[in-house]
Parts: sequence; C-alpha cells; structure tokens
Amino acid sequence: MKKTHILLIGILAGLSLVLSACMPGIRVVGTPGTVVSEDRVYVSYGNQVYALNAASGNEEWHYPEESNNQVMFYAPPVVTDAYIYVGDIANTFHKIDKATGAAVWTFTEAKGYFIGQANEDEGVIYAPSNNGNLYAIDADGNLKWIFETDHFLWAQPQIGADAIYQGSMDHYVYAISKDGDQLWATEMAGAVVGSVALSEDGSSLFVGSIGEEMVALNTADGSTIWTFAADDSIWGRAVVVDQTLYFGDSSGTVFALDVNNGQQIWRQQSFTGSIIGGLSVLPDGIAFVTEEGTIKTINFDGSPKWEASISGQVFQAPAVNDQYLVVGAIEGDNLVYAYNLAGTQIWSRTPEK
Repeated sequence: MKKTHILLIGILAGLSLVLSACMPGIRVVGTPGTVVSEDRVYVSYGNQVYALNAASGNEEWHYPEESNNQVMFYAPPVVTDAYIYVGDIANTFHKIDKATGAAVWTFTEAKGYFIGQANEDEGVIYAPSNNGNLYAIDADGNLKWIFETDHFLWAQPQIGADAIYQGSMDHYVYAISKDGDQLWATEMAGAVVGSVALSEDGSSLFVGSIGEEMVALNTADGSTIWTFAADDSIWGRAVVVDQTLYFGDSSGTVFALDVNNGQQIWRQQSFTGSIIGGLSVLPDGIAFVTEEGTIKTINFDGSPKWEASISGQVFQAPAVNDQYLVVGAIEGDNLVYAYNLAGTQIWSRTPEK
C-alpha cells in the first residue's frame, strides 16, 4: 500500500483523537464532500455545508449560519427533492432544508463520527458511522435501528429492493434487511472502503477491496459468482452501465468487465496517478480524477474524451450530472472546480468561511 494511502487512513482515523483535544479552535485536514444536483453544487467542508450556484459558483447559502469550530463536515451530502442530509465529525447527523439552508432536525444518538456518504430510501436515512454502526433514521429524525459491524464504515450503503448492502473496513460486506436484521455477511480479501455496486436487475453485487480484488456476489445469499484480480488496491466506487462493470484501482488502471462472468473487456493503463475516489457515469462515458488532480473522461469503450489538471489532491470521485462535472480538492489553489461536459472549466471557488 502506498505511503499516501496510509496517510489518508491516518488522517481520517485520527479525526476522533483531534476532536477529543481540549484546545479551542481545532483544525482538521480532510477532504471536501461534493455533490452536484440540478442547478446547485453542495459542498461539505470544514465548519460548514455550502450551496453554490452550479453555473457561476456563487454561494446561495451555507449551513450552519454561524460556524462552530467543534463541528466539521467532510461526508458528501445526500440530496433529495426537498432536503440535504449530511453527518459531521462531532457525531451529529443533520437534515437541512434544500431551499433555505435552515436546519430541520439533528440526530445526536450516534457514538461515532460520519465520514461516509449516507443514503435515503422512502424517507429513511441510512447513515454509516466511523464507530462501525449503520444508523437507520426516520423522516422525523428518530432512530429506527442500529446495525453493528467490527470496523469503520466509510462506504455509502447501497439500497436494493429488499435489502441494504454495506461494505465495512472489517473486510466484510453485509446484506441487511430493512428492519435492521443481518441477512448474510461475506468476507472479502481486504477492507471495503468504497460503495458497493448493484447490477441493473439487482441480482448481483460488485465489491472492490484493498485486497486488490473485484468480486461479484449473489444478492440472495452472498455467495461468490466470480472474482477478478486487479493490479492494486480498489478504494473507490465502481459503476455499472449496460451490463458492463467499470472500476479503477490505485495503480491508475481502469477496467471494464462483463458483469455476468467477470471477463475483462478492456483495460487502460496509461493513466498516471492513483484512482482513489472511484468513477462517475457521464451521459456518454466515464469520469474520474487521480489523486494528483488529473481529471479524465473516457468513452464507454475506453477511448479518451478529454482531460484537465487542477492543483491539489483529490480523494473522491467527481460529482456529475447532465451538464456539469465538479471536483473537490485539498491543498490546491481552490477547493471546488467546475467544468461543462465538453471539458471547459467554467469556475473555481473556495467558499468564504
């Protein structure tokens, strides 16, 4: 495992130690959680969550209205039609009015902080915590149930028709009923850091791990369908488009596999830098960002579309919709960079604190 990847684990795992310090005005280095939805970009970073105009980058609101140095956000928000859901590293989960940025409720029963992105289904929020627990929270902010694992949860849970699928740093992926009961658990070759991916018909689950494998599991019982050996550790999310599974590893290689049998369709090894955050689906291709700040977009057959470079380090997949591609970075000239889908940068910003 590369030193920079060990450093990333150390940064995130050490947040709880920093938060426990009694020194006022603490600061933590983390990565921005970035989501683009319709005409806004939502960024969770440091003491606040920001809503930015997607076309201009201008701030429309921030939450909370008064920043608190003891409350910091790094998990990507979940955006629904009316609300924003996001956890912080003071063990609190927030529901925010999407139009105004006002608080709707806060959930304070968690025993660990939130780094991973939550997910929402039929008004229920599934929030993964760094204490190894997945919290199910109802629309009014009440706890429905807790599902316990044995290590950090950094991955967004994936929601199927009858189950929630959660990868854990304890090397297992879990299938959980919507009542919070374990249906099955399957051990992987290493820690599962990124979100798992479902096949289009929901019958298969695709799980990458730091153990350098991509594995297809049967969602009915967790049994292995096929295993594919990558070149290096798999940190980020994979995506499924038209019976093809796409994923990247920390060597900078992108793979396309047949979802049915795990056979390699193509691979691209010409990318310099590590792919930590995973991939995102464009209307006509795939997008990703290397740790070193190189944005690349490719066609579904692996041929190049366009690329661009930004300053700073990137540990998350780009946020995309049918108009924009947005990247959050640390230790660069700006925090957020926005492009149109032709590859032209339209703005970059560091929101005011």
